[in-house]
Amino acid sequence: MLIRLDAARYEPFFWQESIELKEEEKRELELLEASPIRCQGNLTLTAPDFLLHAELAYSQTVACNRCLKPVQQTVESAIDLVLVERSRKRVATEEEQLEAQELGLVEVEGGSFETRPLVVEQVELSLPMKPLCREDCAGLCPQCGQDLNEVRCSCVHERVDPRWAALAMLKQPRVPGGI
Repeated sequence: MLIRLDAARYEPFFWQESIELKEEEKRELELLEASPIRCQGNLTLTAPDFLLHAELAYSQTVACNRCLKPVQQTVESAIDLVLVERSRKRVATEEEQLEAQELGLVEVEGGSFETRPLVVEQVELSLPMKPLCREDCAGLCPQCGQDLNEVRCSCVHERVDPRWAALAMLKQPRVPGGI
């Protein structure tokens, strides 16, 4: 949704929308599935800047980090940003841009902004770092790929880390007359 800053010059501007992620956005975010994102918020003039507050609610399905089973989650999050009208004459230096990002400042050019990029960014920030189907997920066998949550495989898991291989040789019995 395109929101003009002028809409909040004299009184807070309230809006509500539903955003559906595109397939390429889901792939990029590594989402298996996502419901439409319900978004509602307000824009308030805080002179000379604007305060944007929005609340998001949606459900998402991601792959378990260990066994790759789908994990469905309900997400509710909030966005609080300060929108600064950018003067066309002034261009911020890289250092100023970094400081603005750290402080939750967003420069708005042309007197309006699109809500979609802000919402997609918030979805990305809300993704779990290592999603698990359950806390004690055993994952997949690294040799045969069997889901270890369902059944134990018959693979032999005695692998010696190559960094310790020389020490493992010291444990082997010596042959008489050998070196």
